[in-house]
Amino acid sequence: MSTDSNSGRSRRYKDSILTPLRKKNRVLYTLTILAGIVYLQWLFRVLDWGHPVVASLFVVAELICFLCILVWADMLSEERLHPRETMPWKGRLPEVDLLVTVCREPMEIVRPTLEAVAKIDYPHLHVMVLDDGHSKEVKELAQKLKFGYSARKEKIAAKGGNLNHGMRITKSPFVMTLDADQIPKPEVIHRMIGYFQIPKIGFVGSRQSFRVPAHDPWGNKDTVFYEAMQISKNAHNASISCGSGVIYRRKAIEEIGGFCEWSLVEDLHSSMLLEDKGWHSVYYPFALTEGTAPSDIFAQQQQRRQWATDSLRILFWDNPFCRKGLSWHQKVSYFHFGYHYIMFGIAYPIFFLMPIWVLFTGQFVLSAPLWLFVLYRIPYLGLMRWMNSSMTNHKQDMKSFQVQSGLWFVYLVAIFTALAHPQVRPKYRVNTKVVRDINFFARVLALMPNLLLIALSFAAIVYGYMHYQSRPTYLWIHIFWCAWSVFSVLPATLVGLFPDSFMKRK
Repeated sequence: MSTDSNSGRSRRYKDSILTPLRKKNRVLYTLTILAGIVYLQWLFRVLDWGHPVVASLFVVAELICFLCILVWADMLSEERLHPRETMPWKGRLPEVDLLVTVCREPMEIVRPTLEAVAKIDYPHLHVMVLDDGHSKEVKELAQKLKFGYSARKEKIAAKGGNLNHGMRITKSPFVMTLDADQIPKPEVIHRMIGYFQIPKIGFVGSRQSFRVPAHDPWGNKDTVFYEAMQISKNAHNASISCGSGVIYRRKAIEEIGGFCEWSLVEDLHSSMLLEDKGWHSVYYPFALTEGTAPSDIFAQQQQRRQWATDSLRILFWDNPFCRKGLSWHQKVSYFHFGYHYIMFGIAYPIFFLMPIWVLFTGQFVLSAPLWLFVLYRIPYLGLMRWMNSSMTNHKQDMKSFQVQSGLWFVYLVAIFTALAHPQVRPKYRVNTKVVRDINFFARVLALMPNLLLIALSFAAIVYGYMHYQSRPTYLWIHIFWCAWSVFSVLPATLVGLFPDSFMKRK
């Protein structure tokens, strides 16, 4: 590549602005890894194998987290910032099919979406409403707006199967997909279509935005994903399509045999298959649609469980490291999708339970003095937090950590579900996006794992205070550890139990 071309790319993607940050992140990454190695080698030397199960679990949790740091840092090592002005199409604009998938969503959700679709500013757009709910109201609205309408007889393979049905009854060279709750902006296609002038671009996706309550108590804006992870994945040609508000090249989808029908939701696996075939992706980091986030604890848990299950099934049964067409960074990126659920679903529960066991038994998992454990652990923990904050452009704050921590038991269920379904896709339910009146007892049952963890932590604190006042260092370090466990899961628990206090929409 010529020097002029390199300088042009540098200006376009703001490389000169990002270079100092990359250097800082490399230093933080190196220091974090060194601190982790120092801590882990010390840990192996002082483990008390008189309690083999507890010692083994503690080591497993630490190794899971250390590997996640390696994967996380590799994935976030670069960034590519596409400018808002995008790439204009030269010449006659191409034909685009817009496939809107509907499956029993209420009309209060579907109507605003279809009415917004009618306002899309694009001259060669063909809209097809794919209704798996066979709704008379949806059909009438589609016909009123002069859209195509199709309701397949056999609802096979959920949304992926519905999209493939739509592919068979349309023919434009480019296909945009849209969920029933995603309201598009008029300029949505104009903003993305120009990138397809590059021959190997297989799909172009944009940042998704959601209507959420004030302060976004469940973290449904996913700022870490959209404002850090996707931007970094984009630099490695590993951004994913996110399912809705995405434009695909029909030829690319046909080359992988259609949208993925093996997964609960088709986007993640389809993206990996496309990139494995050598197709490139573009992430446009600005919102062009607005969706509806889950409105209650059941919908929230269902959505996150489905995401985790799909990501873990890929990790277990179609591991990206076994796909020869993916680059190293692409393999790491897709590996991380499933692996980080293992960290929150296995490693963090072990950390939550460890101080409870210690306070009730009076036994520490290490043979070394407790103050020495703190001396080795704190620098590693502090550097890790600093690195995470810097590499995510300060988007990964304590709130995002608490949202994930509060769902540890959801991810644990997803791990077992994924392991049990190597070939057959788990049962899928369309996630509701409307407000439901769920009684308090049902909310308590949905959050029982967190409530038990909180209760056990407080019980351990009381028990420890009553029995170990003669060992003040031992006592107060583990009281602090129990308090950290409660602090980690409490916000998500309170939102689920008392939604009326948190869920006022903006």
